Amino acid sequence: MKAIPRYPVLAAAILAMVLPSARAAEEEPENWQVGVTLGKDGWLTYRNARFGSTLPIPPGMKALRPPDNGGGQAFASLDGKVKIVVGGHFNVDGMGSVEESWKAALAEKDRTITYKKKTAEWYVVSGTTKDGSGFYEKYVADAKYCAGWSITYPQADEKKYVPWIERMAKDFQPNLGKGDDTVE
Repeated sequence: MKAIPRYPVLAAAILAMVLPSARAAEEEPENWQVGVTLGKDGWLTYRNARFGSTLPIPPGMKALRPPDNGGGQAFASLDGKVKIVVGGHFNVDGMGSVEESWKAALAEKDRTITYKKKTAEWYVVSGTTKDGSGFYEKYVADAKYCAGWSITYPQADEKKYVPWIERMAKDFQPNLGKGDDTVE
């Protein structure tokens, strides 16, 4: 089995929902679909029906097998060099708090953070990894829900990906509590 690519720390719960399904996609072929709409400019808009968040996805990205629980979605470029992960989960007992996720993001080994910003509701961290990848991650949480996304890309080609990141960051809508699965 091929190794699963290393994603930056976003929130362990979000990635745990997406990565096992990426591994399963390599082991057993299945029929599945991902809910996206295609824009006139070739960009897709992914909407997580379970938790409500939306994220624009650049042209040329393919969807990986979605997780069975509907918590998120991973996308990869055809050459596998660019990876996007988006997802959401319940903030059970504050385990998905912005503060705790922020601390975990800053403590991630083998990466250099070149930009970071945090508020009470969200944080952004970006930089480079030891293996030469660039990364950007955004995480949002309230008392009941969490959502976020990350992108990894070849750092050497950063100029190509900056406009992608800017658009994704601008148009990401966490829509906490506005999906099909809500906490009463």
